[in-house]
Amino acid sequence: MSAFPCFRSMPWALLFSSLILTACFVSTDQREATPEQVLPRLLAVLKDPNPELRRTAAQSLGKIARKEAVPALLEALRDPDAGVRRQAAWAMGMIGEDAVGPDRSPLAPLLFDADPDVREAAATALGLTGDTQAGIELLLERLREPGTSSDSRRLAAASLGGMEARSAVTALIGLLADPDLRVRRWAAAALGEIADERAVKPLGALTMKDPDPGVRLEAAFRLGKFGGVAARPALTAALKDANADVRRVAAAGLKEP
Repeated sequence: MSAFPCFRSMPWALLFSSLILTACFVSTDQREATPEQVLPRLLAVLKDPNPELRRTAAQSLGKIARKEAVPALLEALRDPDAGVRRQAAWAMGMIGEDAVGPDRSPLAPLLFDADPDVREAAATALGLTGDTQAGIELLLERLREPGTSSDSRRLAAASLGGMEARSAVTALIGLLADPDLRVRRWAAAALGEIADERAVKPLGALTMKDPDPGVRLEAAFRLGKFGGVAARPALTAALKDANADVRRVAAAGLKEP
């Protein structure tokens, strides 16, 4: 009898083509393959040329959540396929504190990943590993570095907003004056996610004065969502904005309790 009952009727690698079948590998039923038995095979598939198989292997390793998988998952965090990187980050989060060592979290660099789903997974995983602060510190360091590209500033703002990093509010307020309109817009969105009252006045100024209508729109939307009474003057002024969408969003914001 095969040591892997789930593998009887088909080659084992084909099972990874469906997430539904993944449950076969992680069953706690002693009659089925145990996580310890399956772990070596999942680690092997994590190096398969097929990115779909690598993604499923990474996700399966997250379900098993064994710290022995960490070295392989660290390599997968650098995979050329965004889906593999995302699943590897998720798996690290499922493993928890055992996924990070005494040095800076290996997940932190993914907060600058070009793929938004990877950034979100990394931010979530940092929280699950208890190492969120490491990511926030790295992001703030990157923002303070001279010569940091506008794209890195934008990604940093997005990640800080996703992590709801209140310690980053001052830095994000500074980005509202960034010369790149995309950075200003993402900084406004991040401040809206964090919803700290310190951002109300700066967002109000952005709503009224920014030269780009898209930035004013984002600021007005975020202000309307959490600004309360303090946001009303800026939203009222925005009712006269030259852009119809800004006027519409400001009016909606004024109706918020």
